[in-house]
Parts: sequence; C-alpha cells; structure tokens
Amino acid sequence: MWSAKAVAKVDTINRVIPIELNEAHEVSKNEVLLLEIDLSEVKIQPTITLINKYGEVVAEFYGDKSALKNKFKDSIRKGQLITSFGNSEFYLL
Repeated sequence: MWSAKAVAKVDTINRVIPIELNEAHEVSKNEVLLLEIDLSEVKIQPTITLINKYGEVVAEFYGDKSALKNKFKDSIRKGQLITSFGNSEFYLL
C-alpha cells in the first residue's frame, strides 16, 4: 500500500479585461421579415400504423380511431399492439 501527496502551485494572476458594450440595436418595423411556410407537403401523423417484423410500414390509417378499427377490424385484429403515443397506435403484423 502506498500514498502520495501533491501540492498545486499557481503562479498566474487572474485579471479582468474590460469589454466595451455596444448600444442595443433597435429593430424597426421595416426590419421584421414575414415568412410564409408551405405546409401542404407535410404529412399528418397517422392514427393507426401497421408494421412488419423488419420495422417497415405496411399500412397507415388516418382519421377517427374507432371508425378505423370498425372499418379495418380484420387487418388490425391480425396485428399486436406494440405501443401508443398520443393519438397514434402501432401494431406489429
């Protein structure tokens, strides 16, 4: 068993360097940009998603969950519920 004792020596002096602050830049109404974003290609999240054992999406269903379960009950019944997140459910086929 051994032990060691170390002592740190600091030979530097810390000093504060003053920084000049510029006056805050005032934003005029002319500088405000209006952005238009086209969300037409953004896909809404499916309500029910069926995936295979490789994690590939087999089917996506959009709309009211209870109506979808009635309309596609055979397909959904074949799957096993993996997880649900918010209004979405994921089934493994």
